[in-house]
Amino acid sequence: MKLKLISFLLIAALLAGLFAGCGQSAPVEIKETPAPEVTAAPEETPAPETTPAPDTEGTDDAEEEARKARYQAAYEKYAPDQTVMLVNGEPVCWADYYSWIYDVANQMEPLYEVTDWNEPRDMLASAVPDSTFGSYVRKVALGYLVQVEVIGQKAKELGIELSEAEKADLQATLDGYAERFGGQDKLEELLADSYLSMDYFVRQNESMMLINDIYKAMYGDKGEKLSEDDAVAYLKDNGYMYAKHILFRTVDENRQSLSDEEIAEKRAEAEAVLAELLACNSAELDGRFDALMQQYNEDPGMLRYPDGYYFQSGEMVPVFEEAVRSMEQSGLYPELVESDYGFHIIFCPPMQADHVLGYDANGEPYGPRAFVSAALFDNITQEWFEEAERNVNYVAGFENLDLNELFYS
Repeated sequence: MKLKLISFLLIAALLAGLFAGCGQSAPVEIKETPAPEVTAAPEETPAPETTPAPDTEGTDDAEEEARKARYQAAYEKYAPDQTVMLVNGEPVCWADYYSWIYDVANQMEPLYEVTDWNEPRDMLASAVPDSTFGSYVRKVALGYLVQVEVIGQKAKELGIELSEAEKADLQATLDGYAERFGGQDKLEELLADSYLSMDYFVRQNESMMLINDIYKAMYGDKGEKLSEDDAVAYLKDNGYMYAKHILFRTVDENRQSLSDEEIAEKRAEAEAVLAELLACNSAELDGRFDALMQQYNEDPGMLRYPDGYYFQSGEMVPVFEEAVRSMEQSGLYPELVESDYGFHIIFCPPMQADHVLGYDANGEPYGPRAFVSAALFDNITQEWFEEAERNVNYVAGFENLDLNELFYS
């Protein structure tokens, strides 16, 4: 049994944890194409066992043992506590760096049948331009390592420590690992097989908690520290539009067209409601629209989005988007908009930070503040990580570590 180590981009973990499914759920009736159904990924099916030919029996085991021996010999070339680099002035030891080198290289070697780590690979160029297998391993390993280091450093700068409750949760997580793998000694043995000390494994798990604590210190639990003006400005700067509508359906539940007579009745009803709204003054329009929306609207998606839809280009049927885009200021669109779903009366009120923007993986609603603060925090942390990577100070001999020399000499 081999422990599957955590290979993670920590900011992705933040966004997955706080706002999983942060993309807005599709409005039921006016989205251009229906969202695909989401099904659980099937459990991985093990490859069927094969019987090796007599003259090659045991070769795979021998090759795997030889590969393990190479990784062990590479690790032993330097003392575990030898400093290999400084991240923001803080030393990083060989043992911690090698745990990431091993994690990435061990996944790549069998996948790409690597025998020369200095071989250029076009398939990796999008991630690391002009990359070789070795340079790619170093780049990815450094990225992971820097995130752990920087998160710890930033937490210290901000005076953030794990709470007693978080420490208890962390211990429960570690106990769960130990139970799963047959006890504490077995867990440490499995970690050691991947050149990962228990201390560093704990630091990685602490980082997953600290990144959330840093976010909360800056923005609040769900972004409540972010001002409404900043939240709205971000949405507008990133092409978000906002609208409510009253839909008079001209199709049934199977999206089959209603009769001509029924469609004519729907149009007349929609025209009457629009005329009533056009007669409202600006002070009463918002309230009257909501009242009529409750009375007439036939879009079931509005049950989940009672505040209306926030969307970007391409997410709604074109005629709906075009009408909203044409509204330079908030207000009522002066004409009926006809789509394949029916007749729409569209109203564009001002964006607000406490509206429902989407739903997380647990079905809980989140608003613009939560969404925008997560996006802003993503940008900030990426800047932290990228700046730290650019300014890493390597100890001589480790900046362009030759993996061929490391693993084969």
